[in-house]
Order: sequence, then C-alpha cells, then structure tokens
Amino acid sequence: MEQWEKIEKLLDDINIKQIKNQKFYLYGYEEGYEKILTENIGYLPFYDQNDMEIKVELLPDDSPLKPNRKRTATKYIVIHNTGMAAPTATAKGLNDYIHQTDRVASWHFSLDDKETYQQLDVDEVGWHAGDGHHTWDETYFNSTYNAQCIGGGNENGIGIESCVYQGVDFNKVLRRLAKLTAQLLIKYDLEIKDVKQHYNFSGKNCPQVIRESDRWEEFLFLVKLEYSFQKELKGVKFKWKSLSPEIMDDEGTIINHPGKSLMVNYKVEVEFNNEKRTYRYSSELLKKE
Repeated sequence: MEQWEKIEKLLDDINIKQIKNQKFYLYGYEEGYEKILTENIGYLPFYDQNDMEIKVELLPDDSPLKPNRKRTATKYIVIHNTGMAAPTATAKGLNDYIHQTDRVASWHFSLDDKETYQQLDVDEVGWHAGDGHHTWDETYFNSTYNAQCIGGGNENGIGIESCVYQGVDFNKVLRRLAKLTAQLLIKYDLEIKDVKQHYNFSGKNCPQVIRESDRWEEFLFLVKLEYSFQKELKGVKFKWKSLSPEIMDDEGTIINHPGKSLMVNYKVEVEFNNEKRTYRYSSELLKKE
C-alpha cells in the first residue's frame, strides 16, 4: 500500500489543474537571432520511464578547452542555456562546435528536444561556470557582472547546456533537462538545492531563457518529479493515454490549442507487483494568452 500511495501522490502532482500557456523569447548572440519570439501552448509532464539515450563524443584527453583533470568532489548540477538561437544550434550542432572551436570553454552535456550529447567525462572538471578555480565552500565578488557569487561551478559542478534555437520545442527541452538533472542528482547523492543556475556562480544572465520567462521554479518542479519517479518507483510501469487526442497527445503535449479554455482528459494504466490499476484525470487548458 505504501508504494501505491507514492504512485498516486506523484500522479496527482502530474495532474496540474490548470495548464498554462505563454509567449516568451529565445535569446542568441548570432546576428538576426538576438531575440526570437516563441510560444508555450501547454503540456502535462507525463513521466517517460525510458532511459535517455546519450551520445558520448568526448573531447580528447589533451584538449586545450578543458583542464584535463578529475573533480575532487561533485556538489552541483549547473544549468545553462546556449545563447545560440540560429536553427543550426541544435545539440548536435553544439557538439560539432565544441569539437571544432578554439574558444576555451567546456561542459559535460548538450541537450535539445530530441538528442543529448556528452562532451566531458562525467567526473571531469569543465570550464563553463565563469568562477575560475573557486570551490564550493567559497564566495567571491565578480566585478564583471557586479555580483556576489558562490564558487564551485567549474571545480565541483556538472555543466549542462540546454539548446534555445529557433524552432525548438522548449517544453520538451525542459522535460529532458529535468530527466538528466535528476539522474545526476541520484548518481551523486545530491539534493534539489544543489541544482544551480550559471548565474549563481558568475552573475551572468544564464540560463537566460529560463530566467526571463520566469520558468526556473517550473523546471525545479519537473526535476522533483523525475527524481521521485527514478529513485522511488523503479519497476513500476506506466502507460499514458490522452482522452482528448485532438488537443493533447499521449506524451502530455498540447498539440492543438483551440484558443478558448476547455477541459482535457487522460488516463494512465499503472502496473506494479503484478497488479494493474487505471486512473483517470482532467485538467483545464487555460485560454490562449
């Protein structure tokens, strides 16, 4: 009964009563792609229990883009947005870039709405947080951004670059980013409070898209869901089915917003310990902003 109570609690958490939508901007440094208007028409975070495929293409051991040494401790997961909004700035494009550039910067993972690439060994130090050699128990003042910062982003953090290119499904980026973040929290016995923004270490406005669209708490909510499912519900099977297929697909993505407010319905079949249960839910899709 305790396990079924956990399952039902998480299913209730997923059943967000009001599905929001919003217009927001993607930001890039490329000419013509500095500020791209996009839209979130809504989703419900149906849990995907499939493991994330990670394409491992590590920088060579003698690469000048990284310190080429292991971390002494892992204290943080550091979240970035790429700041590259041209349509070519996919996870694959970012992976190709780091293998060709001479710009001294390095991070562990590049992720978009479809793919994830790994560029550094997961226990290796990278140069991605802008805090130099400061460690996790230090604070310092970054005069470049006029900000009081914490240390440990480079020395004690795993850096994840999330893509913000024109045309990306940023809702799926957030959901996939949350899955990878939760996986790393579990691996290194970390907590939600250890998920940090690049901003925390240098004062730089990054992850800019998440910050300026006010979606950081939404992202942390997704991480908490993923963490609970991955850590506590191994061996439980879920099958999601939209009962409003013209509006929402079986992944919880709103695919056709009618403009007005309406209810969307779905069910989830759960199997655990040779027992099956079916749950039905409804959520209000808020009218389009």
